[in-house]
Amino acid sequence: MVPVIVAVVVTPLSIGLGTVLLGTFEDDKAPGTEVTAPKGTELKAGDVGVPVAYARLIRDAAADCGDELLTAPVLAAQLKQESNFNPRARSIAADEPTVGSGSLTDPRSAEQRAKDEKADGKPAGDDADGSGPGKRSSGRELPDVSPAERPVTRGIAQFSDADWAAEGVDGNNDGVKDVLDPSDAIPAQGRKMCRLLRTAGKHPDYRGTRLELALSGYRSSWKAVEGYGGVPRASGADGDTYDYVKAVMKSYPKMVVPAGRGVSGGWTLPVEGPAGTPYHQRGPAWSTGLHTGVDFVVPTGTQVGAIGPGEVVTAGPGGDYGNQVVIRHEDGTYSQYAHLSQVEAVVGQSVQGGTLIGWSGDTGNATGPHLHFEVRTGPAFGSDVPPVPYLRDKGLIL
Repeated sequence: MVPVIVAVVVTPLSIGLGTVLLGTFEDDKAPGTEVTAPKGTELKAGDVGVPVAYARLIRDAAADCGDELLTAPVLAAQLKQESNFNPRARSIAADEPTVGSGSLTDPRSAEQRAKDEKADGKPAGDDADGSGPGKRSSGRELPDVSPAERPVTRGIAQFSDADWAAEGVDGNNDGVKDVLDPSDAIPAQGRKMCRLLRTAGKHPDYRGTRLELALSGYRSSWKAVEGYGGVPRASGADGDTYDYVKAVMKSYPKMVVPAGRGVSGGWTLPVEGPAGTPYHQRGPAWSTGLHTGVDFVVPTGTQVGAIGPGEVVTAGPGGDYGNQVVIRHEDGTYSQYAHLSQVEAVVGQSVQGGTLIGWSGDTGNATGPHLHFEVRTGPAFGSDVPPVPYLRDKGLIL
């Protein structure tokens, strides 16, 4: 889904993501109580996670900060809320016409908002029992700030022009700080969040945890956080920021998948079966005189799964390889699955570890049913690398 931000009416975010709210500022939470972000080894890819092209940028931005609270899942959840990973997303000025397919602070379409609200059961921030975080007083007068007065924001991380002038970085070292280039905007997002976390740490008396305070500062401004004495209330003038923080805190634990053999969504072997012909075995059966992958001895019709998160770049006939699938992973490597009896995956599909991509067979240049598996540095033949050490780095042992 590509978000279009085209309206001026501020609609509270109502993201139906998850059922557990971690580190929230509910009435029974003491302000400043810290919650450590869950650790994960891989970002979830695809429609419910992170586009593969941005995963490394997000991980690097988190790692550059060095704060244990600023993890890749947190940054990913922010980008999901800010722009739905659309590098061309743009909010609009208050005097621009409204066409009803988005809002100044919510990049989702009206249709997507309705789906999210239905999935959640009610709009976020709607505390039906009257006991939600919006009922807690900060002890300070709320500033008279209208969210509609916020400046236009642009890009995957939704920077205003003023913020970009202060926070923008040349992440890809091309000599240009481009707010519409994710390779610049995502590192800038990480740097801004890192600074906000440090600032938040100086105010343990503010309402909310350090991460929640930083998220509030990112969504509005640190000046607004100071004015509210912490995270704004749901019923206040800036309830949108409250809902933004709530949505990010709910969704970021869902942005990762565990790693390990046999774990759906993480990293897993492509089939359950013994290894056969090893990598670089010599023989006349191969055009290069060497076996460019490793074989798994399985009967025709065995389900074949992707080894990890990625995007399908090839799916179909592949000459001597028969029916094949090639997947690009977020670290820039590729995995290939050949001699399939039938292909299930389609080009452009986002997959997780264990996603069904086809069934084993003996199509192409094969002497019997098996799965030929390769790890490559590129999508094409001739870029193979030893698969066993690669799999071992993912916690997978043949």
